[in-house]
Amino acid sequence: MRDIKAKWIAADWGTTHMRAWAIDEKGEVLAYSESNEGMKDLQQNEFEPVLLRLIESWLDSEKVTSVMACGMVGARQGWVETPYLKTPCVPIDKIQITVASTKDSRIQVNLVPGVMQHKPADIMRGEETQIAGFIKENPSFDGIVCLPGTHTKWVNVRAGQIENFRTFMTGELFGVISNNTLIKHSIESEGWDQVSFDNGVIKGFDNPGLIASDLFSLRSESIVNDLDSNSARATLSGLLLGVELNGAISYWKDKNVILIGSELLTNNYQEGLKILGGESHAFSLEAATLSGLTSAYMELHSE
Repeated sequence: MRDIKAKWIAADWGTTHMRAWAIDEKGEVLAYSESNEGMKDLQQNEFEPVLLRLIESWLDSEKVTSVMACGMVGARQGWVETPYLKTPCVPIDKIQITVASTKDSRIQVNLVPGVMQHKPADIMRGEETQIAGFIKENPSFDGIVCLPGTHTKWVNVRAGQIENFRTFMTGELFGVISNNTLIKHSIESEGWDQVSFDNGVIKGFDNPGLIASDLFSLRSESIVNDLDSNSARATLSGLLLGVELNGAISYWKDKNVILIGSELLTNNYQEGLKILGGESHAFSLEAATLSGLTSAYMELHSE
């Protein structure tokens, strides 16, 4: 295996997962590493050891390597809290990039700030970097960016700034309902039924006020009418997405939405929007993250 020494290191450190990339002089990825040691499982003094386990082989003992990190690592419960930028704002501002205290002299860890909105109150950490990356690749873009995830963000971007945004905790609700309610007995499989998902989207969108009743019906249908677990699971996902798309209609109606998320979630959102007459296009999550962290690195090291 050839010796890899990074010019700098990009890191996306979320609540449950951490990813790191070694970047060379030309901005190309030399190596990649990941860990399931997310923010929620770590004490403040554990972040540096976890990071070093992933990146130590990329470090040069004779120089300081800059690490640019985004995500929940900069939350109040993370390594060190970074201040929020306030909308309307550029996604990343080097003035508020925070340096984490480290014991190892080979690294300087720079944490990208999140973004806050006062009315309605809302926050993001990590997504601002992906938005910055998309804007870097599409500097003339004005429109809507949707970032599907545990807490999905619908973001209005204008003139290179985040104007306003809204968060829907649809992904977290799916997890909580699947694992901590009586419905879990009806969706124990990891399977899928596309027709059930599509019908669920329409039902959730058309009648969001019935969501509490429709959720209970999943259990009833499995007992009374032998609804299979694949259909129940897909219906649950569709119902919750349909309710979200009803609430976010002002963001996507008659607009072309850019989706930045995992392949699975992006496909679901594309399908949901298509069913309801919406238009969307996917942009690579990894490309957006790396481009955003590169933008932060370049800005931090510019004169």
